[in-house]
Amino acid sequence: MSRFRRRSFPFLAAVALPAVLVAAGCSRPPEQQQLTQFFRAAKARDNTTLAMMSAVEFDPREQGSVESFDITNVGQEARRPLGIKALIEAEKKARADEAEFAKRKMEYQTANLAVIEQVVKLERDPKARLTPAQQAVKAAWDKWREESATYTRAVSAARTALSSGLGPTEASLTQPGQPAFDVNAFEGDLVTKDVTIAAKVRSPAGETTDKALVVTFARASGTQAGAAREGRWIITRIAGA
Repeated sequence: MSRFRRRSFPFLAAVALPAVLVAAGCSRPPEQQQLTQFFRAAKARDNTTLAMMSAVEFDPREQGSVESFDITNVGQEARRPLGIKALIEAEKKARADEAEFAKRKMEYQTANLAVIEQVVKLERDPKARLTPAQQAVKAAWDKWREESATYTRAVSAARTALSSGLGPTEASLTQPGQPAFDVNAFEGDLVTKDVTIAAKVRSPAGETTDKALVVTFARASGTQAGAAREGRWIITRIAGA
């Protein structure tokens, strides 16, 4: 891991001073500029700029605003397969399973509609007593309703997983002058790295405190229709805010 610390330099001759300043300026990590732009845009609530460089928000009305920061550590890059096609197939299957279940549920409901309506009405009265036939339908209908919620959660989870996989990838690969991101043609990895900063954060109430924030950067790397595609770094998470 790379660490960035302030250093004191011995006095150098005037003729060497400009070179030292250039070297010092170049020693700043590349994440410095992007983070500076991000926190500046967040403070100004410049959503257009934020959307181009980040998948997360840093709302000054809730989290405050970063007045200044120093990068203290840049972690090693990690790479994992995106598996977009698998996520797409999982989401399609979840929707298909839910649709097939809904069809069976409707068939049962249609065949037992009169009794179901009676049961639903009686459920509102805690003193009501159900007949054996109504109790049987109620037990079955309760099971149908429970399973319906299970399928709904499965679809929601599959959609969330797909969105989490596609969001950073699409944002990373959407660049001026580059081909549009094609979810069906892109194959590759998501590269991530954590950048730790020591920040001075002004709260919505106006108080300034020192915070250690961990900012996760991510970019897509792979091929699309056989051509190499390297995405830009975007911010996907800020921990410690």
